[in-house]
Amino acid sequence: MATASTPPIRVMLVDDHATLLWGLQKLIEGAAPEMQVVATAADPEQAVAEALRTRPDIVLLDLDLEGRSSLEVIPELVLSEARIIILSGNRDEVLLGQAMRLGARGVVGKDAEADVVLAAVRKVHGGQMWLSPTMMTAMLASLINPVASAAKDAEADKIASLTTKELKIVSAVVHSNGAANKELAQQLFVAEPTLRNYLTSIYQKLGVANRLELYVYASKHKLG
Repeated sequence: MATASTPPIRVMLVDDHATLLWGLQKLIEGAAPEMQVVATAADPEQAVAEALRTRPDIVLLDLDLEGRSSLEVIPELVLSEARIIILSGNRDEVLLGQAMRLGARGVVGKDAEADVVLAAVRKVHGGQMWLSPTMMTAMLASLINPVASAAKDAEADKIASLTTKELKIVSAVVHSNGAANKELAQQLFVAEPTLRNYLTSIYQKLGVANRLELYVYASKHKLG
């Protein structure tokens, strides 16, 4: 609890969904005087600019901002000396683990109760990490078996390089039952040449040669 001698925890909120951003702001404001919202942002560039301008203690950061992964801005946010908590509806341990390696200090689900979000802010502000039991187990496993972890990290880096649109296309391929590119393009509401360009980029990033190899890779890494 903030007192006259203890300043409030200064929080920045980063989310591209106006309704969720509004709810988070009301939640943090409701915890006054212990916490204070000092800035909000809806895209990666704005997030970095506001963090450098306001120097928040905590950044609650949505993992997916306007179709782009917020992983790319975590290192820059860390440079502002803020402690990052990922706010995500994504349960992909690979992506969340990548966020932690880049400097995030905690992960909170978008479906978390209000008191859980506030508890995470308090703990991370106090210098602790906030992780689910599953994430903690995965991190301990990487310490116990660093060789296997290094191999997994390499694959995590490949997957993290995919854009949100590319991830949607990978998922569509997994569930397409071998549909032709023309049919798949119609399902995704893109032109067939555009789909081919996306697939070429995906193949290069994941190190696969064709849709069959992509299907096998995606199934193995649970990308569907």
